[in-house]
Amino acid sequence: MNIPRRRIKARQRGMLLLQSLVALALFSVGALSVLMLSVNAMRQAAEAHHRTAASVLAVQMASQIRLGPRDVATLAAITASTGYDAFREAAARTLPGTTAYPPLVTVDSAGRFVITVRWQQPGDTSVHQYVALTRITE
Repeated sequence: MNIPRRRIKARQRGMLLLQSLVALALFSVGALSVLMLSVNAMRQAAEAHHRTAASVLAVQMASQIRLGPRDVATLAAITASTGYDAFREAAARTLPGTTAYPPLVTVDSAGRFVITVRWQQPGDTSVHQYVALTRITE
């Protein structure tokens, strides 16, 4: 059976446009997926940077506690609001959102110093924290 060429062309009319639209849609979905992965990776990298900065601040404060004078008045002043102003200022310079959630240095019932560094990433509703414990031994 021989089909005339005119009839074949009439059935195929618009197929190139349809194929182009499908290809464009597939490419758009792929490009959007890559973009979303990139944004997620940047967010994760920022979170890792802030967590590292918080751990460095906590370790510095723990070192200051361990290496400083060990009399009762000095150790009590560390947990007072004026005792760790430099620590609080360093946290404010390094981490976002620490003015609303300042770092804390407390002493627990076992005599350990609990250093809590909190921050809130821009655009994030949750508050992140890093907690370090140190004990002063004679």
